[in-house]
Amino acid sequence: MGIEVLDSVNDPGTAGKSGDDRFGFDAAAGRAWVIDGATDATDLKPFPNAESGAAWLAEATSSRLMSGPGAGEDAKSYFGRVLTDVRAEAERTSKVPLASLPGEAMPVASAMWLRRDGDACEFVWAGDCFAIAQIAGGEAHLIGTQEKADAETRDAARMLALSQEDRWAVLQAQRRGANAPERGLITLNPSAAEHLNTQRLSLPSGASVLLMTDGFFRFVEPYALDTPESLLARVLKDGLAAAIHALRQHEATPRGVRLKARDDAAAILLRL
Repeated sequence: MGIEVLDSVNDPGTAGKSGDDRFGFDAAAGRAWVIDGATDATDLKPFPNAESGAAWLAEATSSRLMSGPGAGEDAKSYFGRVLTDVRAEAERTSKVPLASLPGEAMPVASAMWLRRDGDACEFVWAGDCFAIAQIAGGEAHLIGTQEKADAETRDAARMLALSQEDRWAVLQAQRRGANAPERGLITLNPSAAEHLNTQRLSLPSGASVLLMTDGFFRFVEPYALDTPESLLARVLKDGLAAAIHALRQHEATPRGVRLKARDDAAAILLRL
């Protein structure tokens, strides 16, 4: 059973840039995803034809996800193959041997992936990408690890108090740690696939699903402009482009916690 793509958006937040987010789908096969490359933590650019290491990883992973799982293949085995292929592509593409790259130069990404399976959907995620799913007239389900978004808000507040030099050192240390397989992120280490998060929900035909990167989830955390339910209602009513416009307006004069201005944001709105 397939999916219907109602709307999609990928706003880099900066004119003339591609940003570090990507989305993709195979509607007939019932699969869709968003990917958020983590901002580079070094000036070293191992992928010379890409805007950044983050953009390279997001693009390479999204392209590889167009080739779906084999018949009966479980999600973690599938993602193990995906990351193995992305690693091989990185080895072919990098101007520096991967074994020589310092940990802070190894790209990482968050992701949310959906696979429809009859009257159920399987969600697989890494990091702080999210999904909202709702059966018409029913409860809205938030899929993802909200603690990740809460942690980003706390980290942002602490980072703003640091000097640029100290902020850079913290970012590099965080990136080295993020490459550990047990962190369950999209990385160039295929064993990270074993630590991805999974959830299966019963979602019959007619259900609505929104997949989004953390830049779009800011409606909920930290800006509290919406609950998950009202955010899904917003985009079903007004569309994703209008939602991005509202988000950018809020970011121009933010109240409360401020994160980096105009973070890239990607989302895809589906109907089963």
